[in-house]
Amino acid sequence: MKITRRDIANYRLLGILLDKDRRKLQKYVEKRPSCYSGKVYGSNPQFPYEPRGFTIGGCSEHEQVKMKEWEENCRIMEERIKTDIEYLHKLEMEIDKVIADCKDIEDKAILEFTKDGMSQQEIALKLRIDQSLVSRRIKKYVSD
Repeated sequence: MKITRRDIANYRLLGILLDKDRRKLQKYVEKRPSCYSGKVYGSNPQFPYEPRGFTIGGCSEHEQVKMKEWEENCRIMEERIKTDIEYLHKLEMEIDKVIADCKDIEDKAILEFTKDGMSQQEIALKLRIDQSLVSRRIKKYVSD
């Protein structure tokens, strides 16, 4: 897997988006469509009369269709999140490998700061170097 500048810059953003997707899926699961038709009131079959309420479960044809659609949407969303999580872990591993292979301490710092979401200008100010030098250092290790 080739690491690009964009991969490193968007690494942090990808993690945030994954968290949002997980929360969306959780909300989706919590709002599961209902198949209950309602309550029925009746009595004990023996004497004396004892009123009882029963919840009758079942799905109409329309509710069954909605349930199947909901299950399919949840499955698709879970698969997408799983794929994104695998990609994020793979990307993190590759970025960390690139950083670990750096021999220059300043280059390591620049790549770490980039991974953490800092802009080249912020890194330049922090390390007291020129922004173009930050750009060239990043370019040594990743492709455009």
